[in-house]
Amino acid sequence: MSRKSKKIYSINPAIFCMAGLFGFAGLSQIKLQGFEAEKTTELADKVHKYVVEKIDTAKRGTIYCRDMTPLATDANSFVLTINFGKIPRVPGFGIALSEATGIPALEFADREKGTRSWPTALTPEQRKRVLAIKKDWSADGVSVDSAQDRTYPLGQNASSLVGIQRQQPGDPKNAVRIGLEASLNDVLQGVNGRQRGLQDNNGDLLPLRSYEPEVLRKDGSKVVTTIDSNIQTSAALAIREAVESNKADDGVAVVANPKTGEIYAIATWPNANPDDAAQSKWDGKNPAYKEVLEPGSTFKILTLAKAVNDGVVRDGMHWNCTGAYAINSKSTIHCDKSHGSHGVVDAEDAIAKSCNVTAAQWALKIGNEKFLDYLGDLGLREKSNLEIFGEVKNMIVPDRGAPRLQLAEWGYGQSMNVTPLTLTRAFCTIANGGYRIPLKLIRSIDGVDQKPKSASKQVLSKESCDYTLECMHAVMEKGTGRNMRIEGYDLGGKTGTAQKLGKGVTSGHVSNFVGMIPAKDPQAVVLVMVNNPKGGKFYGADVAGPVFTRVAQSVIKNLRIPLSHQLNQAMPAAAAHK
Repeated sequence: MSRKSKKIYSINPAIFCMAGLFGFAGLSQIKLQGFEAEKTTELADKVHKYVVEKIDTAKRGTIYCRDMTPLATDANSFVLTINFGKIPRVPGFGIALSEATGIPALEFADREKGTRSWPTALTPEQRKRVLAIKKDWSADGVSVDSAQDRTYPLGQNASSLVGIQRQQPGDPKNAVRIGLEASLNDVLQGVNGRQRGLQDNNGDLLPLRSYEPEVLRKDGSKVVTTIDSNIQTSAALAIREAVESNKADDGVAVVANPKTGEIYAIATWPNANPDDAAQSKWDGKNPAYKEVLEPGSTFKILTLAKAVNDGVVRDGMHWNCTGAYAINSKSTIHCDKSHGSHGVVDAEDAIAKSCNVTAAQWALKIGNEKFLDYLGDLGLREKSNLEIFGEVKNMIVPDRGAPRLQLAEWGYGQSMNVTPLTLTRAFCTIANGGYRIPLKLIRSIDGVDQKPKSASKQVLSKESCDYTLECMHAVMEKGTGRNMRIEGYDLGGKTGTAQKLGKGVTSGHVSNFVGMIPAKDPQAVVLVMVNNPKGGKFYGADVAGPVFTRVAQSVIKNLRIPLSHQLNQAMPAAAAHK
């Protein structure tokens, strides 16, 4: 063999090493995924059993009045829940838990499985002691979550508006909500924080990067309403007394700023006692927006404003009221029979004496199509813009069979059913010089001003509104509202008494009153409606009028409205300054 043909091959030892490692890894994976797959799965499951999830419960947002008086706030209480499959099965654990919570130790007796929550809420101090026991005993089955219970500082004086939130017994994750607690839940509830990981012997959480990232807690928003706590309380007490003393089904008083649309009060009765909601005889209905009622003669001021605006009513015009007016050969409308005919009246007298016959003639002169459009312009054919949970629709349905009779009845506020909130918005149009403005109940959320979604719209001329306000002042001076006068203040008002019809016969009344404070350039509109009084009185002046007087006194005090002679002296100076 030649020297050239003898070739020697040398192999690097590292190559053998790498090949061996890959081979071993491959065999291990085959063994792990094939022959020992079941054992591997069991091991993974065993490890996962030690993974815990820590929930940092968000604090529910607080609802405030405009003066920062709380309407609803977090009660700072907690619910104890135990998974009996994950707690120590020794008597000492139950005794320790009983001492911390006040719950009998027998209720923590060993059970094979199952989970239980206790309806009695724990205080923050009790929660602290329970968590210490959980750590000392390594009791993974113990959890203490926020009860999400609420406290309501104004109690029943605001509960029908603010609503309530209450937990379902034994189910801390679900709650029953009504009122603003329901309408504002998306901004009030916040976002719970969440973290998953392993728990060490000290009870501390060791985050696992293999799980989804930590979710930081975000507490609920701070909501400031337009409600004035003093006016709300005064209105609530007044409407409660009216409903109870007159044995009425329910009642409502609404107070609003006609220039901004801000609502100072929505008071109703009956309503729930938030401290004992389970025992309250209240079905959750707020008649301010969940009930439709006939406005009755209060609506005559809206008819008059439109009639003046359209030239149907002019200076020097008179009408003759004989107590009845024939609409056609089959239909006749009447003034209140106890008052009889009103004789020859001008517009101011017709409003002051509440003449149905004259108001019906105004409506007929305006015409069916224009009047129906007017009802739409006032916002009476739609819901309010407040987007309150559970608000019902108004009921103004054209009667194709008897349109002329219905139009005459519309003129004095019958043959229609509307919510007190939308009716208040309509009266604000008279008070602010002819503009239908959106109502406002929420001032800010987390410090951000809330603007209404709908825009203002001019419906009437300022001149027609000013004239109507003068007629409302006459109601208080010489008409049906004279008993509601407040010394030193020129107020405007209008009484109303609507008959409720059921199956063609009278089935009760709605006693109403709307007032302007003061009569010139009103700073507040007050609407009172008492549904179906059965105590012997039913006229608006007798049932709803006293509520207006009490509320007006609170409005004057809290809005610091000056005496009328001071206001009249100041107005020319202010005009000159402009």
